Parts: sequence; structure tokens; C-alpha cells
Amino acid sequence: MTRILIVDDFQPFRSTLRSILERDSSLRVIGEACDGMEAIEKAATLRPDVVLLDIGMPRLNGIEAAKAIRQKMSPESEIIFVTQEDDSDIRSSALGLGAAAYLLKSTVGSELLPNIGRAMLHRQSQPHQPEFPLLEPAILLQGL
Repeated sequence: MTRILIVDDFQPFRSTLRSILERDSSLRVIGEACDGMEAIEKAATLRPDVVLLDIGMPRLNGIEAAKAIRQKMSPESEIIFVTQEDDSDIRSSALGLGAAAYLLKSTVGSELLPNIGRAMLHRQSQPHQPEFPLLEPAILLQGL
């Protein structure tokens, strides 16, 4: 069972993602977050296999949230950006963090499930070893 955290500030889109994910019985949504700070907190406690992460969000954008998740809070989680940001510099920054994929919201219906599958195959073939000690969410959030 692949455990997924959905992070997007627009609740109707989170519901759309959830409905797509529910088509596959091997996927389970274990939580939702509406901004980058909440994403960090939930990733630390839930330890999802995959984080579906928007970029343009309040309080803390998806790029900064992904850095914290990958480096300290849940480094074993695969990150898939799901965004409307169709900019090559933003895409490069996102993928430079080691994200498994960068999907545009307009194509999520056809691309989400195959990309989750690829991310999980990658995860199984190359288990991630944390480079940094894991910190409690309150400790990390003090530095943001």
C-alpha cells in the first residue's frame, strides 16, 4: 500500500486528487495539508511514501517545504510536484531537489498514477538513507 500526503491550498483540487487516487486500491491518502508549513508537520508525523506538493501556497511555498521534507522531516518520502507553474526555472529548481516528478495540474488526470508508480519503483530500487538527523517538527519550524 502506497501512503500519500496531498498538499494544495485549494480544497476542491485536493478533492480531485483524492478521487483520482481512489481509483487505485494500492494507494491510500493518509493526510492533506493546505500550505507548506502544514505539509512539513504532517510529513514528519505521517512519514508518507509520496507527497503530492503544490508550489504556489501561502505561508511557505512548495519548493521550501520540499527542501525541509527531503532534508530533515521525511527524507524517505518521494515528492511529486503538482502545480500550475509552467516555468522552466521553477521546474528546474523543483527537480533539482530530487523530486520524482513535476506535473502540471492540467495533465494530472492522465499523468498522476503512472508517475506515482514510477516514483515507487525508484524508491524500491534505491532506498534513501537520511543525510541529516530527523528533527521534531517544532524544532524545524523555529528555524523557518
